[in-house]
Amino acid sequence: MKEIVLCDNGEYLRVADLCEKYRVNVNMDAFYDPEFYSKHPEEIEKQLKRYEGIRVCSMHGPFADLCFGSYDRLIKEATRNRFEYAYDISQKLGCKHIILHHGYVPGTSYPPNWIKRGKIFWNEFLENKSEDTVFHIENLLEHTPEIISELVSTVNDVRLDICLDVGHAHCNSKTSALDWIVKLNKQIGFVHMHNNHGHKDEHLGFEKGTLDIFEICNALEEYAPNSIWGIETDINDMESSIIWLKNNNFLYF
Repeated sequence: MKEIVLCDNGEYLRVADLCEKYRVNVNMDAFYDPEFYSKHPEEIEKQLKRYEGIRVCSMHGPFADLCFGSYDRLIKEATRNRFEYAYDISQKLGCKHIILHHGYVPGTSYPPNWIKRGKIFWNEFLENKSEDTVFHIENLLEHTPEIISELVSTVNDVRLDICLDVGHAHCNSKTSALDWIVKLNKQIGFVHMHNNHGHKDEHLGFEKGTLDIFEICNALEEYAPNSIWGIETDINDMESSIIWLKNNNFLYF
């Protein structure tokens, strides 16, 4: 049975209620900002207390201005620092899945060289990481699936795979979200699910926007059957999206 998680966007009080009501798990988002944690270290205990009895499956790590394939040594050092922070927080939260961005911007770096630098980064970074933690690299602005697919293939470590954000693929890519799924298939370990109208990242509910979520869900079950599905809609659209999954036989409760 697939694992369904709610991406809480820091709204842990409201999302915990939904997790309990529909018996789904949670992805914690509040600690993607290192400054938030440094100012409010008590929030880990506070939020975990509310999530007691709910499986904390995953967390979103820092992403602002980071790029592990950068040519600039200082950028890579900053990226490593923030990724180490994410790993430390995941240990405190007791979660085994960490969502991270890659920072690649189309047209700014020759892809083969970016992938080579990315491989060196990940080989070094993963040396001292636990065997049961998985880092999921999320697509954002790139037009096609090739660069993250090649990166994951080149690193070739079970602790590194892809978080496919179907909303990003729909509004930022020249390739359809369905084709992303077919191309990446079992490289997809995590999915961010939300909708938009194909022009900007709106994080709408499943029944809004122009992305065919029914088609997406069927394709995920066929090509990435072991992926974790993260509902990353706006909080106000979250419950209707959970119910949509149930009504379409993708979730049972």
